[in-house]
Amino acid sequence: MYQRIILFFAVVLLGTAGLNAQKERKVSFVGGALSTLNNNTLIVRDSLPDSTTAKRNSGGYALIDLGVNIKPNKHTEIMGMFRIKNNFGGFWGSGVSFDVRQLWVKGVVANAVRYQIGDINLKQTPFTLFNHHADQIDSLPSIFSLQRNIVNDEKFYLDNHSWRMQGANVDFGFTFSKYVKEANFNAFITRLNATNFSTIPDRLMGGISIQLIQSNKFSMSYNGNSVFDVKGTIIDSNVFKNVIHTVDWKYITAVGKNTLSFNGEYGTSKYLYTADTLAPKLNDYFINIFTQLSVSKLNLKATLGYLNVGPDFRSIGSQSKDVNYNAPPVYFNRYTNSQQIRPITLFDIISNENIYNHTISSALASENPAFNYVLPYGMATFNRVGAYAKLQYLSKKLLAVHAEYFNLSEIRGQGSKEYKHFSIVKVFSNIPINSFFHYKKTIAFQLGVNSQSSKRTSNEVIEKVDLKMMHLNAGLRWELFTNFELLAGFISQSTRGYDFSADRNSYGEVTYFNLNHYDLNQEIKALGIRYNFSEKAYLCALYQQSSYQDKLKKNADFTMNQFGIIYNITL
Repeated sequence: MYQRIILFFAVVLLGTAGLNAQKERKVSFVGGALSTLNNNTLIVRDSLPDSTTAKRNSGGYALIDLGVNIKPNKHTEIMGMFRIKNNFGGFWGSGVSFDVRQLWVKGVVANAVRYQIGDINLKQTPFTLFNHHADQIDSLPSIFSLQRNIVNDEKFYLDNHSWRMQGANVDFGFTFSKYVKEANFNAFITRLNATNFSTIPDRLMGGISIQLIQSNKFSMSYNGNSVFDVKGTIIDSNVFKNVIHTVDWKYITAVGKNTLSFNGEYGTSKYLYTADTLAPKLNDYFINIFTQLSVSKLNLKATLGYLNVGPDFRSIGSQSKDVNYNAPPVYFNRYTNSQQIRPITLFDIISNENIYNHTISSALASENPAFNYVLPYGMATFNRVGAYAKLQYLSKKLLAVHAEYFNLSEIRGQGSKEYKHFSIVKVFSNIPINSFFHYKKTIAFQLGVNSQSSKRTSNEVIEKVDLKMMHLNAGLRWELFTNFELLAGFISQSTRGYDFSADRNSYGEVTYFNLNHYDLNQEIKALGIRYNFSEKAYLCALYQQSSYQDKLKKNADFTMNQFGIIYNITL
């Protein structure tokens, strides 16, 4: 292992010397280092004392990501990033892993066509290819964001809602003097899974986007996305296909000194297996229309929209979930004398990278009503129709407020002729106290509310649904001294009521509805200190307590305490 590491650095140094000898070539290093250390304790409150589960463990690791960015000429760029990781407890190389984290090549052909091959981040529209982060917590207090940032970095989650994939991407554009201002083209092909030459075929995803910008006021785009099996990679002639076509548009007009825009997207989907007579053939459509008013003087944006996503609309690229609720938790994955699987909690949603997916999945992932049951697949959630409104405000003193409201219902009843009705109310804000008192050091409060409800009335008692979820969070970031911060946070979430969850087969068809009752309370309290060496390096120590209480006793109550240290450097 050490010989390979030494050989790698020798090759890099020799290559650097050779490339720097030529003025036209440049080499730079990127990457970072991360070290985490934590000590965890578990307290189980069961009818019988838990005498079989270990109540304390420790964990952590240290890693270095070293990337070499090579520009052999002004039209080409090469990136290779390697990771050296050592889990605490592994000594003298026994616990060290050495692997490739990123590898890609990109460039420009004939000063016109841009391309990238290898690891790429891709997205299209919210209904074709999009990572909605539907179950991640909005407005997470700063002390919890430290852990979520690690999850996002490990899974290559970016703020632009793209998915990390492997393949090739090209884009180019044209400008015109009349009628149309610009025409931009983008196309990609990626591999979702490789064949085993026996039962699993090669499965690819291809996409194309064509954008026409008529003027500064009007633009429209066509987006195509297709997931398909490569025929002939296995003997079975049954081929899976999921094809989506959409058109989106945007028109902007001035209203005095303000801006009013009219936006929308319409599309259709096909989902089928070509030779499987038992598989469903689903065809459906969606439409999302909204208008947005931007008041420049107040730095205010107000949005009003209409959403209609058909019950048979299927889009693998936009309905893949980032959270896998079937994955085991990292710490104390089994507990109680019966060694039952510990349920996923807020603690895991924030910090457990093992439950998050690297990329999209061909299967329809299961949802978890304890966290999100109104829009479990984001805006692309099927069988939803209704209206929504959003409000964003940012004052000159950096007071930020964001609010959302959704009023939706089912299009087709699930297990009943009656429809479920849904609502979401979200409000979160960042309050910079120091700005109001002209104090230079940061003192900021973060507040957030997320309320969801699902209700169905029926003459049949068994068909009734009434489920409510309330999420509250608050955070404090206080710069006591230069570069030295006090961080605190609190999250409370309750889920109460009853609803039906669907069992689905491998085709995504509902085979049975299960009636589930909920009376859950979850809380996380955290306190920490952070020292910022620079904008790209910090050292943090934090303590947090997470509690889970199931009043219906389907799962035993427990509390997890964690003391952790995070040392993060970005090159």
